[in-house]
Amino acid sequence: MEIIGSNLSKKEQKNKRMMKWIIIMIIILLLISIALGIVIFYLRGQAFKFTIDGTSVNTSQMPSDLFIFEGEEVYVSIRDIASYVGYRSYNGGYRQYTEKTNQCYVQNANEVCTFEQDSTTIYKNAPDEMDYEAFELALPVVNRNNKLYTTIEGISLACNLSMAYDAEDNRMTIYTLPYLVNYYTTNMTQTVALDDFQNQKALRYGLVVVQDAIEGATSSSNTTINYGIYSTTGQEIVGMRYTGIEFVEGNQEFIVTTREGKVGIVTADGTTKVNPQYDSLKQMDRDLNMYLAEVNGKYGVIERNGKILIYPEYDQIGIDAEDFPSNEIKNQYILYENAIPVQRDGRWGLYDVRGNLILPIEYAGFGCIANNNTNTQTINNLLLIPEIKAIVVSRTYTIENNRTVTYYGLVNYLGKELIVPALTTIYSVTENNRDTYSMLYNGNTMDVLEYINTFVDIETLNDEEQTNLITTNSITNTAV
Repeated sequence: MEIIGSNLSKKEQKNKRMMKWIIIMIIILLLISIALGIVIFYLRGQAFKFTIDGTSVNTSQMPSDLFIFEGEEVYVSIRDIASYVGYRSYNGGYRQYTEKTNQCYVQNANEVCTFEQDSTTIYKNAPDEMDYEAFELALPVVNRNNKLYTTIEGISLACNLSMAYDAEDNRMTIYTLPYLVNYYTTNMTQTVALDDFQNQKALRYGLVVVQDAIEGATSSSNTTINYGIYSTTGQEIVGMRYTGIEFVEGNQEFIVTTREGKVGIVTADGTTKVNPQYDSLKQMDRDLNMYLAEVNGKYGVIERNGKILIYPEYDQIGIDAEDFPSNEIKNQYILYENAIPVQRDGRWGLYDVRGNLILPIEYAGFGCIANNNTNTQTINNLLLIPEIKAIVVSRTYTIENNRTVTYYGLVNYLGKELIVPALTTIYSVTENNRDTYSMLYNGNTMDVLEYINTFVDIETLNDEEQTNLITTNSITNTAV
C-alpha cells in the first residue's frame, strides 16, 4: 500500500510540475504577445502618415520621394505635390513655353506661382496677367532626383496651404484653402465675406473679412454691405464700416474703401497706414513698401506710410510687360529694382525708388517692337538687357518733308545714357536658352554687348556714387 501511495504522490508532483511549466509558458507567450503588440503599435506610430483636409492619403501609392528629409528640414517635390492640393504643374517659366528643368510653376484657376532652382524668390500672379508679386523664402529651391523641391514654407505659400510636419508623430498635415474657407464659413459666429480669392488668402494668416449680416444682401445688389476684419478666433480688428476690403498678401495689409469711394491702407492689427484719400491703390513692390496711387485719373507712387514719392500727375506708371515676353519681367513698375517708368502727355521718363527724376520726361517710349519680316531668324521684342542693366529707349524725330522717324538707344538703371537714340532697331535672339543682342545702325548690324564693352565705361556709368551723366560712345544721331 505504501508503494501505491508513493507512486500516486510522484504522479501528482509530476502533474503539478507540468501544469506549472504550462502556466509559465502561457505567461511567457502572453508577455511575448504583449511585447509584439507594443512593437507593432510603436512601429505603426513611427510609420509616416499623411493627411489632406482630414483624410488620410495612402502613402504606398504616393511617390516615394514626394518628401525628402534633410536634417531638420523637410523638402517637398513641387510638381508631385501639386495634384494632391488642386494645382497643375509645368516645367519652365509661366508663359515662356519652354521645358527648362531649372524652372517650374504651379497653377489653379485663381493663381500661378513660379519657382527657379537655387533661388529664394518665388513669384505669384493671376493667370493671364504679368503683374507679379515676389516673396522671399528662407531657403532656396533645390534639385533632388532631377526634380525641383521647396520647403514646407515655400509650397504652403505657393499653393495657399496650411501645412505642418509633426516629427514626433511622423505626420504631415495639409489643409487646403477651399477647406479653410468652408471651415470658417461654417464655424465663424460672424458672417464671413470669402467670395473673393484675395480675401480667402487672409485665412492663412489668421485673418478673415466679415460683413454685415443683411438677409438677402449680396455684393451685386443695391443694398450697401459693410465689411470689417476679424481674427479667425473671432476677435474684432476693424469694425464693419467699409464698403470694400481687399487683402494684400505681400504685406498682410488691407486696401479699404469708404462709402465716399476713397481708398486707404489698414494693417493686420487694425492700424491705418494710409488715410482713405485715393481713388485706387495697388501694391507695386512688397519689399519697398510702395503703392501705385490714383487721383482723378492720374497716377503717382506712395510709400506704405503714406509718404508721396511721385505726385499723382502721370497718365501711366509702369510698362506693358506683355509686349516683352522674352524679358520675363517680374515687376512692370520697377525695372532693376530702381527705375520707375512714367508717362505724361505721350512722353516717357524715369524716376528712381527714392522719388528722384533720373531720366527727363522727353522720350517717345521704352522698348523696341521687333519686325520679324526683316530677318530670317525669330527675333524678340526687347526692353531690357540684364547683363548690363540696360533699358531700351526711343525718340521720335522730324526730318525732311515733315516726316517722322523713330530711333532707339539705351540707358542704364540709373537713367544714364549708354547709347544715344540713333539705332534703326535693337532686338534679341534666343538660341539654346541663351540670348544674344543685336542693333542696326546705318545699315550695319552690331552685337550690343561687344559694342558696349568696347566703347562705353559701363562700370563708371553703373556706379551709383557718380552724379555726372557720361555718354562716351561713337554713335551720334545723324537724322536730327
